[in-house]
This record gives sequence, structure tokens and C-alpha cells, in this order.
Amino acid sequence: MTARREPPVQQRAFSNDHRFIATLTAMLLLLLILLGTGGTFAYIGILGLQLNTFETRQNLRVERVVSAFSRELGHIRNLTSVLQNSSAVQQALDAGRPADLDALAASFMQFARAVPTISQVRWLDPNGEEKVRVNLSAGRPYRVGEAELQNKAQRYYFQEAQRTAPGQVYLSRLDLNLEHNLIVQPLEPSLRATILTGTHDGLHPGVLIININLATFFKQLRSMADSRMTLELVDEQGYWLLHPEREREWGLQLNRRDQNLGRLSPALWQSLTGPQIGDNLLQDGRLWSSARLYYDLDATGKGSPAHALVLVASIPGAIATIRNRLLTAITLAGLVLLSLGLAALYHLHRAHRERSRLTEALEQEQQQLVRAYSNLEQSHIKLQELQDELVESRRLSSLGMMVAGVAHELNTPTGGALMAISTLQAQLLKLQNSMHDGMTRTALESFLSHTESGLQLAHHNLRRAADLIRSFKRMAVDRSHNEISQFDLAELIRDLRNSLSHRLKKSPVSLVMEVYEPLQLTGYPGILSQVLQNLVDNALSHGFKPGQAGEIHVCATVSGERLQLSVSDNGQGIDPQVRDALFDPFVTSRRSEGHTGLGLHLVHQWVYQLLEGSLSVESDKTGTTFSLDIPIEVKGHRD
Repeated sequence: MTARREPPVQQRAFSNDHRFIATLTAMLLLLLILLGTGGTFAYIGILGLQLNTFETRQNLRVERVVSAFSRELGHIRNLTSVLQNSSAVQQALDAGRPADLDALAASFMQFARAVPTISQVRWLDPNGEEKVRVNLSAGRPYRVGEAELQNKAQRYYFQEAQRTAPGQVYLSRLDLNLEHNLIVQPLEPSLRATILTGTHDGLHPGVLIININLATFFKQLRSMADSRMTLELVDEQGYWLLHPEREREWGLQLNRRDQNLGRLSPALWQSLTGPQIGDNLLQDGRLWSSARLYYDLDATGKGSPAHALVLVASIPGAIATIRNRLLTAITLAGLVLLSLGLAALYHLHRAHRERSRLTEALEQEQQQLVRAYSNLEQSHIKLQELQDELVESRRLSSLGMMVAGVAHELNTPTGGALMAISTLQAQLLKLQNSMHDGMTRTALESFLSHTESGLQLAHHNLRRAADLIRSFKRMAVDRSHNEISQFDLAELIRDLRNSLSHRLKKSPVSLVMEVYEPLQLTGYPGILSQVLQNLVDNALSHGFKPGQAGEIHVCATVSGERLQLSVSDNGQGIDPQVRDALFDPFVTSRRSEGHTGLGLHLVHQWVYQLLEGSLSVESDKTGTTFSLDIPIEVKGHRD
């Protein structure tokens, strides 16, 4: 028995499936490699960009601090030189005569008043004895008595001043102000500026010293920090002069030796004190930007200059937050891309199986669309026929109402005429009888009198009936022949009023026609009459509550070649629910009472399509006004 072989088509399909699966596998591996490589580069690149933003912002803050310090130190040097070269100091310390300490103290006090940041101004002799000292208390300078003057020979700043070249200002390190070897409270960050006096400038030998209170300046420095970065100031030994946590400041002088950057973060301190100071460091999870602040060079010119470090760092956790957010975002983006890639591969795998099914489904949907379109077209035709029937029904209803109104109006004059004729017949019979019995002059005069009044009454009523018939004839002819013709607006409105008089007599609403002069128009009189009748009917039917009294005004004004007609009432206004769709077909608020909702739709169509005009409506709780703007002369019919 021979083995069964697969048909060649199935074999090719099986082989194609294997090749397709191998291709999908290769594409998946390539996608994973691209996602891994791209994610790594994206993480490194974006992190570098965000760190660069931090570095730029922090470096600008460091530059601002250094610039502020430089300006402050330059200002202090200038103040010291100005004081030393002032005429008052030069005269008080003139070497050609004994030193005038009182004049010197007076010049110091005047100088201290002019510079509010000064806390002390002193002049010491070559042995370090204070000869004159002026202190500031509550912003007011005063001279310290001789009993309180001290010897400052052992203070480092006096010793450094002695080694400073003549004419050169020496600036001390930043430290806290002391009085009688006690730290002044509240803490006063201070800097001392010294300059020698002596034979080189014709003065008595000594040292001029100015103590500058930098508390206000330190407050300005603190304001340079914000919620995204911290600002620190560290001396050359690693003790903080400025720190967000104030208990860490001035560790050396306050005997808090553990509050030292070198002890608490030796790796950072080693990096900051290395030769590459000024570079940005990523240490302890924070980005650090730094710069050295130089006070002055040593007097010998040897060794490192005295300095402090300005440190601006990102707040703790900020870099970790950036890393985590970036890693999360890249991971999520990678997962999304991987999901999209897997979805694309999955759809590719199913595409060749779905093609035929989708084609068949598409053909079925096309057939269903054709059938649905045919059904919709038939429904539209039927709807159009129904709408035409309703329109025609509306026209016939309007004509029927007009005929009924005219018939009712004719009833009164024709009844009066019949009554007059009947009375005349009775008088005639009475006259004939009197002729047989012998007619008297009195009977003849009575007959003639009654005949004259009866004929007048019959003539009046028959003329009234003839006027109504002519009015009805004009309206009927106008509305049955939609041809352009000339007509008088006042006559058209009078005819309309006659046709509506029957309905108005049954209603507490009165109709006021404000058209006082003849106006010849060229257009469709029947259409215009129908428009006005529909608007008045609409006001009577919808504008007033049952039994509510009111008025309907029809006004006409002419402006150039245009006629403005308005139909307004003082009724209850239009329901807001139907106001926006007022002119749409079959829109009505009283369908239960037999209204079709075609009246205003027909008015809208006639005004715009035949009368070549425009129609607008305004309504509130005090009433409704329909405004028509039509040309005095209609040019022609527009479909």
C-alpha cells in the first residue's frame, strides 16, 4: 500500500507558513534589539539633556553668588580706601602733629552713619592697642570709652594686616563678630577690612580696621535658593558658613566640629577641594555646581589663597526622581512599542487568512448598502409625497377657513337686505289692500316713507355684500394664480382683515392694521396675503393662552426700495424648546390639537423663494415679533 502524498498546493502553503513564521521570528528579534539599543541611547541622551538643564540653571546661580560676593568685597575695599584717604582721617592722624583722637572718632561716627552695614570702625597703634573705636547699636554709632578699649595684637587679622603692603587693603576670612571673646547674638557674619597707616602716607603708624556686618548680605544669598536647588557656603576647612539647615552653620566657632562637610561627605569634599573645582559633580544622588570665593592672597604671596566654596546643588531626591521618571517613561514607551510590534506581527500573520473572508464580507456589506440606499430613496420619495399632500392640505384648510369667514360675513348684509325686502313686500300688500278699501293720503305717504328707508337699507346691505364678494374674489384669484402683478398693500391688508373678521369676533384678541397710505407693490399678492394670514393665525393659535386678551399688530414701513412688514403680539412668547427649529417642517408645540407644524415652514419658503426677502423672529415672555424684509418690486420667480 503506497503512502499518501499531500497535494502540491498544500505543500506550498505549509512551506510558505514556515517561511513566514521564520520571517516573523527574525523581525521580532530585530525589534527587541532595536528597542533595547534605542531605549538605552534615549535614556542616556534625555538624562544628559535634563542634567544639562540643571547644570545650566545651577551654574547661573553660582555665577550670581560669585558676582554678588565680588561686588560686595570690592565695595568693602573701596570703603576702606575712602575712609583712609578722607581729609578728616588725614588731618586727625597727620604725622606732623599729635594724633587728634577726638577728631578721628568724629570722622569714624560720620562714616558709620553713611554706611549702615558697618558694625565697628577702629584705629589701632602698632602694638595692637585700640586707640579709637566706634560701635553701632540699633543703627546709631557711638564712641567706646577708653576703659573698654582692648588689645587686638593676638587677633589673626591684626597680624595679617601688619604683613600687608602699605596702601593695600587686607580682607579677613568670614567669621562671627566677637565682643570680649564672646560671640555676639544674634549671629553677625562679619568681614574685617584693614589698611596700614604710617610714614608712607604721612600719618601716625597704626592699623585702620572696619568691621562689616554681612547679615543682610547673607539674607540676600539665602533668597537666591528656591524649591529646586539649595545654596551653601563652605570655608576652606569644610565648615558651613551658609546652609539651608541653620544648625549646621558656623560649626568651627560654635564648637560643633561634627558639622563639617569633610566629615559628613568625604568623597564630595575630596572632589570639591581637587584641582578641577568648578566642574559639575554628581555625588550622593545630587548634582553639585561650585566655585571658589577668594578673599585675599596671603601676605607672603605663598600657599593657597584664603577662600570659601560656593555650592549650589539640586534638592535631595531630585536626580533620583528624574532617573525614575525617565526610566519609567522609556520602559513604558518600550513596552508600548513592543506591544505595537507584536500586534503588527500578529496581524501580519493573520492577514493572508483574513483576506478572503474580508473580501466576502465587503461584498455582502456593499449589497446591504445598495439595498439600504434603495429603501432610503423610496422612503424619501414617500416622505416627499406626504409632505406635498400636507402642504396642499394646509392650503385647502386655509382656503376653507377663508370661505367660512367670508360666508359668515355675507350672512349679516344679505340677512339685512332680505329683511328690508320682506318689509317692503308687507308695505306693498298693505297698500294694495288700502286701494280696495279706499286709499288715503296718509297711507300713501307712510308707504312711500317706508319704501325709501327700506330701499336704502337694502342698498347698503347689498353693497356691503358686493364689497365682501369682491374682496373674496381678489384673494381667491391672487392665491390661485401665482403670477407677478401690481397690487396695493393697503387693499390687500383690508381684504385679509375681512377674511379674518369672523375668527376675530370669537376671540378676545384684537387685530390692529397700521398701514395708513396707499403703496403699490409688484410681486405675488396671493403669496404675501397667505404669509400674513399664516402669521396672524399662528399668533392667534399659539401666542395667547385660552381666554387671554391681547393685540396683534401688523405694521408696514418703507426704506428705499425695501418694505419692512412686522406681525407682533403681546402674548406669552415662543416655547424655547421649539424656538431654534421654528421654521423646520412639522415642528409644533400643539400637535395634539391637530396642528401640523407646516404654517411657519411654508411662510419661510414663500418669503425666501418667491418674495425674494428675509424673515426673522424675536420672542420673549412679553410677546413675539416676526419681521419680513422684502423688495417693493419682485424681479422674478426663483425655484
